[in-house]
This record gives sequence, C-alpha cells and structure tokens, in this order.
Amino acid sequence: MLQQMAALQERGIAVRLLCRPASRIGQIARERGLDTIDMPFRNSLHVSSILAVARLVRGWRPDAIISHSGHDANICAIAARLAGLFGKRPRLIRVRTYQPGLPHAWTYNTLADLTLVPSEAMRRSLLAHPRIRPERIRVLYPGLIFERIEQQAQAPLPPQLADWLERHPGPLIAHAAMLRGEKGHALMLEVMARLIKSFPAVRYVIAGEGELRQSLESSVRALGLSQHVLIAGLLAIAPPLLKRAELVVMPSSYEPLGMAQIEALALGVPVVASRTGGIPETIEDHRSGLLVTPGDVTQWVTALTWALQHPPEMRRMAQAGGGFVKSRFSMAANIDQLLACLTD
Repeated sequence: MLQQMAALQERGIAVRLLCRPASRIGQIARERGLDTIDMPFRNSLHVSSILAVARLVRGWRPDAIISHSGHDANICAIAARLAGLFGKRPRLIRVRTYQPGLPHAWTYNTLADLTLVPSEAMRRSLLAHPRIRPERIRVLYPGLIFERIEQQAQAPLPPQLADWLERHPGPLIAHAAMLRGEKGHALMLEVMARLIKSFPAVRYVIAGEGELRQSLESSVRALGLSQHVLIAGLLAIAPPLLKRAELVVMPSSYEPLGMAQIEALALGVPVVASRTGGIPETIEDHRSGLLVTPGDVTQWVTALTWALQHPPEMRRMAQAGGGFVKSRFSMAANIDQLLACLTD
C-alpha cells in the first residue's frame, strides 16, 4: 500500500494515509516522507473517528477514499456521506484481499461504490452470491516493484538460517507463508517424509509465523524430519531465501492470489503451486511452473520428484514465468488500473 501511495505521488496525485497512532505502517510511512494522519479507528462506529474523517473530507475534498479493513471501511463510508451533505462526496473504494465467511451483499452493493479484489477467482467466488451486483466488484492485481525485489534478493540471509543451510547441504525447497492451515505446511511435511526416500539431501525451509508453529514443529519431530526441515520464522524480507532455492512451493488449499510465487518467478526461481484460487492467474501449468491438485500428497510427491529431476526444464519455465508476472503485476500496471477505477 505504501509503494502504491508513493507511485501515485510520482504521478502528481496527492495522497494521505489515515492510520492508528503509533502503528508500524504509520512509522514506515513517515520514514518514507508520506503524508500521514493519526486516526483511532477503534471500532466500526467510533464517533470521534467518523467526525474527524468527515472534517478532513470537507476540508481536503479528496476524489476518492480507499479503505483496507472493516473498521476503516465502515467509518469512512459514514464520514464521506456526512461530508457529502455539504458538497460532492468522494468515491468510496474498498480493497478486499480475502473474504472471511459468507459475503454480505449490502456491504458490496451499498457500503462502497466499488470493491477491488486481487484475482478473477475471488471475484467469481463473491459473485456466486446472487444478490451481489457484478459491476460493484473489480479485479485490481497487486503491483510489485520488481527492481526492489531483485535488489533485496542480494541481501545476506539471517545468520541462523545461513548456518543451518551450510550444515545441511542439498536441494532447497522454500515456502514463504503465514503458518495457517490453508497454507499447506502440514501437507508439505507429509510430502517431505516421502520425498527424502528418493532425495535424502533435500531440505525444506518454512519462512513465516503463525498459530500452527508448535503443531508443525511437533510434526517435524514425529516424522523424523529435523535434519531436513527448518521453520525459520518470519523473515524481514523473503527474496534472499527465494533466490537461493531450487524450488519455491505454494501448496495452499485456497489462495486468493498469493505473492511468494510471483516474487520467485520474477527472480527466475522455479515454482510448484496448488491449482486453486487465484494461483492459476499467476502460473500457466507446464509453461511457467507446475500446478498440482491441492491436498493430494501423492500428486505433490510426483510433481516435486519431476521438478527435482529436471532442473533445466524448470528453470526455462521460470524464465517464461518471470516475463509474464513482470508484465501483469508491475506497479505501473497496478496504478493504471487503480486510476481507471477512481475515474470511470
């Protein structure tokens, strides 16, 4: 979001960030010289926040408000309509990267003028609700600054991770994702238990934190994978790990779009991922990577076995995938699409 703000400013568009006081995103925004205003956003009907946003809208008269969470979306929708009593209100844009539970048609049809989602797959999923109006939901693919990703990939690994890899040489499979059930870590541990029979030196490094860490660590010990699997925790930046991997995996049971596989392909690193959600919008099977049925351990073992046995073919796919993702997911393309949403 901050990269998007900076890109908008480079095009001469004034942008302000409203966020909670002492928040990490506010700190980073100020460090980057982005105009930032503290706003409590304590709940969806926080009166003082509503009035403060309404005063800001009346004074600044923005063309659009883009909201990224439930509280700010509700508060800004009310505030903009209050301010609209005294003049033209800004367009209300809501960004949703996932939909927890069943969607409520009212929030899509009435609360916001337009909801932006990261993939056609998520849009189709939402429009399965017969009362949601199709014109109220549009796809906005995320924008990445690929030059920055390439620069980050040259950074050293954290010392503990670098030391573990040095002590455990062999092909590296990397997986960057929060430790949640739908991300497929448990499946990958079952896959690894079979894979090491054919590839005794293969390693699997998980970069991420989350609620399943203790459970996954227990499974690593129970499956006898301690010499093959490392849960490295949350890395400040993922590209240094992705760049050093023979393969990057995305074994999610569902993924609205996913980002790690896009970064990996941009770096020329081969990818094996689940055929689910928005992932097929980032990878074409057997042309830019391999797509596998989610949750099928046998298919995953087969796909990874082939990938590890055919590195030249996998690298050629990754090169093709790199060109594709750099075109579809560039920051320039993202800003062009966003401005179209704000003005049409």
